[in-house]
Amino acid sequence: MDTESKPPWAAARHLSFLSLLLLSAIVFHRALGTVIGSALSVDQYSHILLVFPVSASLFYLTRKTILAKVAYSHAGGVVFLVLAAAFAYSSRHSSALSQSGFLSLSILFFVSWCLAAFLLCYGGVAFRAARFPLLFLLLMVPLPDSVLQRSISLLQDGSADATCVLLKAAHIPYVRHGVVLELPKIDIEIAQECSGIRSSLILFLSSLVLGHLFLNSGWTKVLLTLAVFPITVAKNGLRIFALSTLGMYVDPSFLKGRLHRDGGMLFFVLAFASLLILIWLFQKLRIDRKAVRLSAIGSQLSASESR
Repeated sequence: MDTESKPPWAAARHLSFLSLLLLSAIVFHRALGTVIGSALSVDQYSHILLVFPVSASLFYLTRKTILAKVAYSHAGGVVFLVLAAAFAYSSRHSSALSQSGFLSLSILFFVSWCLAAFLLCYGGVAFRAARFPLLFLLLMVPLPDSVLQRSISLLQDGSADATCVLLKAAHIPYVRHGVVLELPKIDIEIAQECSGIRSSLILFLSSLVLGHLFLNSGWTKVLLTLAVFPITVAKNGLRIFALSTLGMYVDPSFLKGRLHRDGGMLFFVLAFASLLILIWLFQKLRIDRKAVRLSAIGSQLSASESR
């Protein structure tokens, strides 16, 4: 049951929410420190640094709608206490989990506590209005090592398949041994660092945000997100093919030069553009009739900032 509050207590409400966030950060400070440190040093976790700024920006743009009707929620308090008890129980049985698994569980509890704190302080109506930026915070949870390794292996195999398609199209002979390609003059191994896991995770975040901003239908949003994997694989295959052919027929230094080290951004831009083209096709073919036109987002953002 929700209890309506009066406007003069708005400052107290915000202070209560911030206090609960601070309490959560204190309880989970070790896990947060580990995740932030990993995000700064390990490519597979770097996307986590984008989650909170994106969530905060989306919340800020629609803050007036979200906070139009707020109320303290007893349900939020119950959820908060249940999560506290669940975390205490899981901490006592953490030996059954791997280190990465317990870290993921800890961050999941942290984010859940933050969501429960919002529900407690602002109520169900506000939570539903802010559900996308709030639930987007769940992407702060790092993937356990076992899931991450499977994802990387899948991207390696997919990238090898895409490269082979391009080699066949160019009539370049090759012999494939797993993720190793034997070409006429060189051998190419699609290592974990070349799997594109970092860019695929960032593209995944991008697809969710773009779908939220520009698409209305749930199934078109799902299609846009599912398209991330083939787009990433195609992008990786194109990059590997380009570097391989340049290394064989132009200059071997391309295989270890600047294009190899820093050229990832160019191919990422192509992949991101593919998402925009897919949204444009949804709009052009009227697959999502209520989709927001790409050209309209600038005016929407300007209107939000001028309020």
